[in-house]
Amino acid sequence: MTGEKKTGHGCLFWGGIIAAILFLFLLLAAYGTFRYFKHLVVEYTDTKPLPAPVVQLSGAEITNLQQRIHGFDQAIKNDKPVEPLSLSADEVNALIAKEAKSNASPARLYFSFNSNQVQAQLSLPTDGTGVRMLKGRYFNGSGEFAVSLQNGRLNVNVKSLSVKGRPLPENFMVQIRMQNFADAWTNDVNFNQAIANLEEIKIENNKLIVIPKPHEAKPEPKLEKP
Repeated sequence: MTGEKKTGHGCLFWGGIIAAILFLFLLLAAYGTFRYFKHLVVEYTDTKPLPAPVVQLSGAEITNLQQRIHGFDQAIKNDKPVEPLSLSADEVNALIAKEAKSNASPARLYFSFNSNQVQAQLSLPTDGTGVRMLKGRYFNGSGEFAVSLQNGRLNVNVKSLSVKGRPLPENFMVQIRMQNFADAWTNDVNFNQAIANLEEIKIENNKLIVIPKPHEAKPEPKLEKP
C-alpha cells in the first residue's frame, strides 16, 4: 500500500472481468450469427458512461487519509508495530476519484461495503477491446464480490454481476465465478511484497479492514562478559 492509492490494479481487475465476458460473447458468436452478436452488444453495453460518483470527503480529509495509509505502509515495511487499517467505502471512493482525476482515467469505479461482501459499480469504455462493434460504447456494470486473504494469497471472487441493471445469464456466471481475479496482480512485485506483510483482509461492519502480521520483537544482542 502507498500514500496515494493507485487505480491501476482496479482497472486491471475489471479489465479481467470484461475480458472474460467478451470471450464468452465471442464464443457464442462463433456458433451464432452476426445479428445475434449485435444483439449481445446492445444488450450488455451502453452508449454513455454511468454518472461520476460524488466524492464525500473534503480535500483536507483526503490528505489526512493519505497520511494515515502512508504511516501504515511505512510501519509494515519497516517491521514496526501498527494497528489494523480501517477504511470506509467513502474513503476508498475518495482516493479512487482523486487518482482518476489526476490521471484523466476514463474508468469510473465506485465501491460500497455490506456485511462481508464488496459491492462495486463500474463504467469503462470498450474501445480498447479492438472489436469494431464496441467502439464508442461502455460497459456499465455492477457486481458483488467476496474478498479474503488466505495463506498469503489474496482471493477476489465474483458472486454476481449485472450489466445495465440486468443480471448476466447463469451460463456466463458459472465460468466467471471459477476465476480468482486477484491473480492478475501476482506479477506485481510491490503488490506481492505488501500482501506478504498482511495477516488478513476482510470486510467487517461495513469497512475494509487490513490486518498486518503480528510484530515480532527482535531479541536484544547479548552483552559479552568481560
